[in-house]
Amino acid sequence: MFLITRPAGKADHLLEALDSEEIAYLYQPVITTQMVQLKARDIKLLTQAELLILVSLSAVHALEQQIPASELTAPLFAVGETTAAALSRWSGQAVTVPQDQRSEGLLSLPELQQVAGKHIVIVRGNAGRELIKHTLSSRGALVRYVQSYSRIPLPLDGAQLCQQWQHQKVSCIVATSNEILQRIFSLVPLEQHSWLCQKQWILVSPRARDSALALGILPQHIHLASSANDQALLEAIKQFNKDKL
Repeated sequence: MFLITRPAGKADHLLEALDSEEIAYLYQPVITTQMVQLKARDIKLLTQAELLILVSLSAVHALEQQIPASELTAPLFAVGETTAAALSRWSGQAVTVPQDQRSEGLLSLPELQQVAGKHIVIVRGNAGRELIKHTLSSRGALVRYVQSYSRIPLPLDGAQLCQQWQHQKVSCIVATSNEILQRIFSLVPLEQHSWLCQKQWILVSPRARDSALALGILPQHIHLASSANDQALLEAIKQFNKDKL
């Protein structure tokens, strides 16, 4: 039994694919996202930027509800293919996306090497990694953030959830961000952490793997999907099932 923890609104296609493949799963998001109202300063930054970077699908959806796509005239960049596809559909523009769908992959793009003096805006949620801003700033760019949404932990009873997961015989947990991984461990009572550590985990980045190891999950229990998009997650889940046979 797989436990899918992707936030509501982001999991629909993956769950449909699992249904069509007749793969058993439980669905339990542990965080949700909420749009943040753009301020006049944010809109000015977005419309005057020389490069725009959107880090997630939620960032795209939150902008889509608040600003006409025609006002975004700068070249568009996205960290992952799912974000890029949504951004391209909405804006009608080409979106540059790295093959390595992580911050590190984005920063390796040729278009982001010579950026001294350029005004770059990163659209994201609350908090998150600082790697993109720090690296582009070190290359001489003028980097600003626009927060278009917030990630909010759901008020859940971790003890009750863990009992349900054990009763349903969850064997593999799919966590699509480092934040979700940490949230699961903060929800579940400490005395049940050993149970969590005995489960198999499908994660989406080396950073999440490092966090999982620090939490006590054994290396052989960690499986990395090639990215966080639905197809990569489905392939990782199918491969896990195949390896069990």
